[in-house]
Amino acid sequence: MIYSELKQSVFDLIVKTSTDLPSDVRVAIARALRSEDSSSLSGFAMSAITLNVDMASDKISPICQDTGMPTFFIHTPVGENQIEIKRAINEAVIEATKQGKLRPNSVDPITGKNSGVNVAPGIPVFHFEQWEKEYIEIKLILKGGGCENKNIQYSLPSELEGLGKAGRDLDGIRKCIIHSIYQAQGQGCSAGFIGVGIGGDRTSGYELAKEQLFRRLDDINSDPILAELEGYVMNNANKLSIGTMGFGGNVTLLGCKIGKIERLPASYFVSVAYNCWAFRRLGVHLDSNGTIVKWLYRDDNEIKRLSQDEGFTLTGREIILQTPISEEEIRKIKVGDVVIINGAVHTGRDAFHHYIMNHDLPHGVNVQNGVLYHCGPVIVKMGMSIKSPLQDLQLQ
Repeated sequence: MIYSELKQSVFDLIVKTSTDLPSDVRVAIARALRSEDSSSLSGFAMSAITLNVDMASDKISPICQDTGMPTFFIHTPVGENQIEIKRAINEAVIEATKQGKLRPNSVDPITGKNSGVNVAPGIPVFHFEQWEKEYIEIKLILKGGGCENKNIQYSLPSELEGLGKAGRDLDGIRKCIIHSIYQAQGQGCSAGFIGVGIGGDRTSGYELAKEQLFRRLDDINSDPILAELEGYVMNNANKLSIGTMGFGGNVTLLGCKIGKIERLPASYFVSVAYNCWAFRRLGVHLDSNGTIVKWLYRDDNEIKRLSQDEGFTLTGREIILQTPISEEEIRKIKVGDVVIINGAVHTGRDAFHHYIMNHDLPHGVNVQNGVLYHCGPVIVKMGMSIKSPLQDLQLQ
């Protein structure tokens, strides 16, 4: 194993995963776009998603400002040095963060201090397993906090609002999965994907659910009962009319994959891992030198461009506001209106909000009647450049 080759291969995997969606996910999003009324809010949001995906790929910029928790599933030949592989991955994560391909996402739960490099206790997440093949396989998923927050675990039997009792049987499992989608109500950035783990304990059940997200969307479950259950969920989830971002619409779920493992008689868990539309997962096979010899989840004939236009198609019904904005103008806006904002927009989230409660803003910064975009963008400290595919958006 050549260490420098291994590190470069992992770095390339991180960059590609953060900035370019897999082939099967592109197919699912393209199908969703065709299914929605382009004049609806859900259709508008889906159109924005496709434009975002294209720009991120073109500019090699993160698809989402939350670049997620780097989680690696690694298979190695017997005798391969897993300690060295882990070290190479950590160094590649640090470099990817430095270059703005990953956002500094590692925060101490007590002090709130950010490591700034995405390498700290618990991050990245590693799952190592040996196998009797001659090559190394590394799969990576970048699952953001918004969709991670919509993960849910059921302990059967359970009483579910609107669905009644979910018992320890197939019908109870169906109810839990449908309930997991319904309770999200578009949060976690729908339309999304779910991995479901049936059985295990509370830890292994969630791990199994997340592992299901590594299955291709076009595969067929080898278990006929689970294959039928996956089809049932897909057919019925999209009847909920939750739609993209919860705006209502025809597409709520883009994929469902289900696995099962043995359980204890006293425990019966159904664990659901929800993933947003920005379904960032890729993988590679490495040779004995650590060089990439094959990419996973990439097809030669994949859809290269998802958006149908160079910008958003405007209807003339949009409300255009110029900062600073008066309270009178704000109160005229109704739920469901599409608003275009011209002028300066400030961005910040939890730490910023907490800071300005007790401190003055820097000299020259005036947010009176301004706009605060609540997000944590991917920032590169050299020049404080915002790495967002939307920064050069031109409305047509």
